[in-house]
Amino acid sequence: MVPRLSGHKRLIGHLALVVAVAGLWSALARRPLWHTDLWGHLAYGRWMIEHGGATPTTEPFLTHTSDRPLVDTARWSQLIAFQLMRAGGVEALQLVYATLVVGCALLTVSPVLASRHRQRIPAAICGASVFLAVGWQQLLIIRPQLAGLACFVGLLALLHDPRPSIWRVIVVGIVMGLWANLHGSFVIGWLLLGSHAVGRAADRFRRTGRWPSWKSDRVFAHRLRQAAVGLLVPLVATPYGPGLPLSIWQIGQHPNLADIIEWQPLQWHQSQARAMLASIVLVVCVAMSGRRRVRFSNWLMLVALGVATLSCSRMINWWAPVAGLVLALQAASINTKCPVATTLASSERRTVLLASLVVAGVAMSSTPAVRGLLTERETLQARRPMVSASTPVEVTRWLASHPPGGMVLASYEWSDFLLWQGPSQIRLLVTSHAHLVPTEAWTDYFEVIGVASDWRQRLRRYDIRTVVLDRHRQGKLLAALATDPGWQQDYSDALAEVWSRKP
Repeated sequence: MVPRLSGHKRLIGHLALVVAVAGLWSALARRPLWHTDLWGHLAYGRWMIEHGGATPTTEPFLTHTSDRPLVDTARWSQLIAFQLMRAGGVEALQLVYATLVVGCALLTVSPVLASRHRQRIPAAICGASVFLAVGWQQLLIIRPQLAGLACFVGLLALLHDPRPSIWRVIVVGIVMGLWANLHGSFVIGWLLLGSHAVGRAADRFRRTGRWPSWKSDRVFAHRLRQAAVGLLVPLVATPYGPGLPLSIWQIGQHPNLADIIEWQPLQWHQSQARAMLASIVLVVCVAMSGRRRVRFSNWLMLVALGVATLSCSRMINWWAPVAGLVLALQAASINTKCPVATTLASSERRTVLLASLVVAGVAMSSTPAVRGLLTERETLQARRPMVSASTPVEVTRWLASHPPGGMVLASYEWSDFLLWQGPSQIRLLVTSHAHLVPTEAWTDYFEVIGVASDWRQRLRRYDIRTVVLDRHRQGKLLAALATDPGWQQDYSDALAEVWSRKP
């Protein structure tokens, strides 16, 4: 007979989990904020607050696209992020970022942590590690997609429990309603709900050998109710109504997105591609070694999202948590001799709770973000070292005191930060909302950056009098401007240069 885990070992396992979670949260809370995406969404949130909470119907920052309708699928995320920034500055955003990423990791493996498997804590740590390693490139940036990911992993954990309950149906509706207003990725939730309904029918056939068995299955009926509610709620919970899914599909098919790397097919030279391959091998090996069968719904999600990731690398954001959950579930069931562990005694639970409070206090007090919240600061101004080294803080400050006239061609990666912290009336040729930029203007931007033979004529076409360029990424165009008698350098630092057309 195999002995049960001693109380000492159980306690060590729980304390190790607490330390791992606190360490991850503390490390993420120290990360400087990335220089793309976030700042443009903050600018949208500020615009909505300045206009009484109204949702923009056209692009408010690109004057040459003012006639194009705007479907803002992330308006709640933008409003919440701006209110956090206004209340607590960059430090508040850092804390929310760390909390969201750690929360997504815990939700991913929560079905394992809630079980009584003996190996649940090591298995959960392995599953969360796979989620973080595979999805890391998508987790680097604070953007509405992170809110969508939180909804996805929450729904994934909720659907793991198949027991029929009206409350679980209601919670599905609430999650899908929130998701539809936080980010346009809620359509992935439809795939998740459909996979669990189809997967339940397939699992019944695998168990009974009879296809009609699903007709009398209460769990399958419960899955259908969840899918129906999850399908209908997003169609009525947003101002865009039933036409929202079509608008999201049209955004994803816009030709401008083909020039953005995360909308391109997954390439082997990308680190996330190698991480995905390693996790596939690991999941298959562990699935073959575990006591339990992988649910058909999980296989459906792994295959469907895996194929989608190969054609659009951004989809790995949704594949990673499914892979992490499957790995954790299978790893927890590998030990066949003693699969069940005893629960902690009351004294042990108190020890874990006290240790959690102490470790959490130490982790929070040691982060620059928490210390910064206690000091007086300019909350709406991003500053170093709280932002990434590639953030154009200094040149944006200079532009704010020297507002450029006419259209401005700025590095695409910097356009969002210029909208957020630059001159209030700045007119940019392109911004991060690539699908709202006219295709001709988008093409001209890349032709000018690449110094096409007619780059001067392309700049005149839009009356561009100022260019703001990255010295490390747009050196070819900077060299061309330096030899052109019609342009002069107005500003330069270690990161950026500003050139203007001579009168």
